[in-house]
Amino acid sequence: MNISHRKNYYYSICHNDKKHPDQSLNPELLPYLSDVSDMKIGIIGLGWLGLPLAKSLLSKGCQVTGTTRSRSVNLAHERFLHVTFDPRQKHFADSSCFNDSNVLVLAFAPAGTNEKVYAKDCIRTTDLIAPSCKVILLSSSGVYPKRDGIFKEEDYPAGFIKNNAAGYAELALSSVLRERLTVIRLAGLVGPNRYPVTAMSKSGKSYQSQERVNLIHQEDAIGLIEFVIEHKLWNQTINGCSTKHPLRGPFYTEMARKLGIEAPPFEHKNRLERIISNKHSLDLGYKYLYPDPAAYPIA
Repeated sequence: MNISHRKNYYYSICHNDKKHPDQSLNPELLPYLSDVSDMKIGIIGLGWLGLPLAKSLLSKGCQVTGTTRSRSVNLAHERFLHVTFDPRQKHFADSSCFNDSNVLVLAFAPAGTNEKVYAKDCIRTTDLIAPSCKVILLSSSGVYPKRDGIFKEEDYPAGFIKNNAAGYAELALSSVLRERLTVIRLAGLVGPNRYPVTAMSKSGKSYQSQERVNLIHQEDAIGLIEFVIEHKLWNQTINGCSTKHPLRGPFYTEMARKLGIEAPPFEHKNRLERIISNKHSLDLGYKYLYPDPAAYPIA
């Protein structure tokens, strides 16, 4: 699919909640629609990423059920089933709603400071699904060491990292689900109402200008999740990250300019060449909408 067409298609279904007018006629769209139609997808965590993912899957013909931890989140206008679910609660009145799910996406972030609690929360969600249901854990590239290097999935397979909450969750789920699990390690997320430089400019801290950034746009995070589902890529660990890694100082200074805010101060002392490789996702066939973070749209 032409990238500009795919961007317009994605925007129309996720932001305007309307199908692209040519969706049923354009043969280039078929690879993105045929495999997931009528699938039943569960999403634990209808947050900044989970909610637009639900909308996108719904537009492709999926039956979607999603959860939030609190009833304070108003989703009454959405066209999919949504229930309240907190993994730490012992009883879940609507537990049967995931019994016939084909895929369960764990899109909720760790809550609290105890690194192992998140792993337990993730394991509790597996009690809701059938033995045949596949699971996608949205993990983080933060599992990789904070040092120079090019970090690939094959060097740090799921289940072998125990240095933070995401690592413990990967370990716990891989031991239980085995070949039914795919882990997507997302780099720093960027997109509507989520621009790291906003918090950076308010922090009062200075940052290292010469470090590389590892980022992924919301549209590509959703695209990669859907690609895994469509192509049945199970028992995988996949990094989700834009191909290019600009220097932090110039990149965030330019982002601040586009947002009309003051850029944070930068120092030019240490240079960290920490690169999250997306080669495996490219080899699998995923084509990034935004391989260069410099091209991210600023809403």
